[in-house]
Amino acid sequence: MGQTASSHTVVRIAPGLYRFDTGYLRAGHTAVYIVVDEGRAAIIDTGVPHNVEPLLEALNTLGVAYVGVDWVIPTHVHLDHAGGAGGLMQALPQAQLGVHPSGAEHLIDPSRLETGVRALYGDAFFDREYAPVSPVASDRVVSLPDQTTLYVANRALEIIYTPGHAWNHISVFDPVSSTLIVGDAFGAGYPSFGEAGAPYVVPVVPPPQFSPDAYYASLERIVALAPAQVAPAHFPLIEDVAGTAKRLAAMLAAGLRKASEAESPADLELRLLAEWALWLPAGVSDADYRAAYGKDIWLTAEGMWRWHSKQQAK
Repeated sequence: MGQTASSHTVVRIAPGLYRFDTGYLRAGHTAVYIVVDEGRAAIIDTGVPHNVEPLLEALNTLGVAYVGVDWVIPTHVHLDHAGGAGGLMQALPQAQLGVHPSGAEHLIDPSRLETGVRALYGDAFFDREYAPVSPVASDRVVSLPDQTTLYVANRALEIIYTPGHAWNHISVFDPVSSTLIVGDAFGAGYPSFGEAGAPYVVPVVPPPQFSPDAYYASLERIVALAPAQVAPAHFPLIEDVAGTAKRLAAMLAAGLRKASEAESPADLELRLLAEWALWLPAGVSDADYRAAYGKDIWLTAEGMWRWHSKQQAK
């Protein structure tokens, strides 16, 4: 995939905490977070294989040696978040890869991930955006229980299980900055949609592991943690945590109602586009909305349709 240097900005979002733009699909779409303390670092999410070299360059910019990276932590094993894990671990000789126990096997042997993503997106998309996906050596993979505490030099990071988007989803809490790095557990939003600290976000719930009950419970857990800010993988920072969680829950509930009315995944996609447009900030054009959020809503329609079909079959 062609990327420009401007696609890979590194922004300080709190003391010792940085957001790296992977450039996946477009600038301002998918982020990786880097925690730095006393020359040591943890990388949370990896992006895709194409962004590994720019991410390593970002470490150089931050003054972190490759041997100074202690942890690589994918929030979950979807390839826009973990596809670069194999290549990144090959370049970081001292790092351990920390992951939810049910995600470890997929990074040690990513063949099933590849098969599933090719089936969902098609070979052309996979080859352009994700290939090659490399395995991670099993002796470098650490399964992380809920509420595990990891350290980057003297800085503690807490692992919080946040399933719903995927069963193997974790979030990482940085108490120093009171920032919760949430991957896809708190919706997806993009620059210029909504206000600073309270962006427009939509639930993203792809097949095959979407669970409404788990998603709602994760929203509640995030609100109860009361972080000063939430840092999603997609993309603007969220400071109105309780208000955003309330909107996400309402949008998810509305989407599930639409799933019970729809005749096909394509029909559900159209219904979701219309339903969730009701939450859009004033002045956003339909074309801009569809361009930014169309892929997320297509993916969510697929996930909701599969979940609803399973409920009907019981």
